[in-house]
Amino acid sequence: MVRITSRDKVMFPGITKGELIDYYESVADGMLEHLAGRPLTLERFPSGIGKRGFMQKNSPDYFPDFIERFSMDKKDGETLHPVIDSADGLIYLANQNTITFHAPVFSAANPESPDRLIFDLDPSPGRTDTARQAARTIKEFLDLLELPGFLMSTGSKGYHVVTPLDATDSWTALSETAQGIARLAVAHDPDALTLEFQKKNRGDRVFVDWLRNGFGATAVAPWSVRPRPTAPVAMPLDWDELDSTEPDAWTIADAPDRVGGRPWAAYDESKANLGVAHPSVMKLLETAGLELHSFDRFRS
Repeated sequence: MVRITSRDKVMFPGITKGELIDYYESVADGMLEHLAGRPLTLERFPSGIGKRGFMQKNSPDYFPDFIERFSMDKKDGETLHPVIDSADGLIYLANQNTITFHAPVFSAANPESPDRLIFDLDPSPGRTDTARQAARTIKEFLDLLELPGFLMSTGSKGYHVVTPLDATDSWTALSETAQGIARLAVAHDPDALTLEFQKKNRGDRVFVDWLRNGFGATAVAPWSVRPRPTAPVAMPLDWDELDSTEPDAWTIADAPDRVGGRPWAAYDESKANLGVAHPSVMKLLETAGLELHSFDRFRS
């Protein structure tokens, strides 16, 4: 059993650390399906969201043994990412003032083969309408390629569209498929969508962020709380909820009611591979006169 400390600490306006931990305990079963076994990046706020937090990738020595470690090389050594496989791990990290959990598109057990494809649709502030249309456009291309697409409100400004994979594809296939779909979507609707990484160059267009699919990249995990005043949650949705659900509509106050409903109940049985989709994307790009580009988000 995890020892809880400072339950009364205020993490959000009117919301304590104890209530945050209670939330994560209540959604643990659903959340761990998408979090367990993955090298995590933690967004921690030791004094609540009223003061600056920080992103933590490396596991400190004091993390208990039931928090496993996954080693990733970096320029001057290695990073030991925390990996959890139980509600105790989730609760322990929440007790360490973790508000948001970010995860990559691979598991620690099989880092050579990614197991999901993610599009992060990032609109200009207040333009949820364009984010919704972007989600529909991505879904149309996934349907064309006979790939499943699951919808999530991010708890922030936009939506994610996620394709579960069976972990048989290469990183090259994932990257080329992700970028290819993004380029096709932007070419289809260039007035509404963009691949411009720099916000100043986007105007009112939605950034189709396919770069979440790199080995060192992460995306907010389903059911994660975001560090915003209402404590909104990244919520799995059904597609028929898109028009009626704002990106930050669900919060820790009502999100636990969704665990039993399981909007992504078919996620595991929908796992696909890119064996057909990848060459199809490359052919569509050739037909459209489009090319893939090399891109480093950290140098752009």
